Amino acid sequence: MSGAYDRGRLVELFGDDAPTVAEIEREFLDTAREAAVEIRGTEDLERIAKAAHRVKGASGMIGADALSRVAAAIEQAARACDLPAVRRLDTHFSDEVTRVALQVAAA
Repeated sequence: MSGAYDRGRLVELFGDDAPTVAEIEREFLDTAREAAVEIRGTEDLERIAKAAHRVKGASGMIGADALSRVAAAIEQAARACDLPAVRRLDTHFSDEVTRVALQVAAA
């Protein structure tokens, strides 16, 4: 199984300073977890789209490509007013957040 995100990309962006990289990882996970709760906890499609958009961008920055793709799909579904599609994608979104968290914990 490939990595959930590209830690090397963080090192390229922020230097090989372990505390700094760890802080960026923690901030990313906080953002992703908050978005997961927000997406699951509302039917407000605009809020869902905004939460997914935040994670899409942040995921792209750290090379969490699978999470970025599912966040983009949720954003697109929310903008299309397709709540059932958002709900179908929600589990995959949470699974990808968990994959990133496990990789961070193992680093």
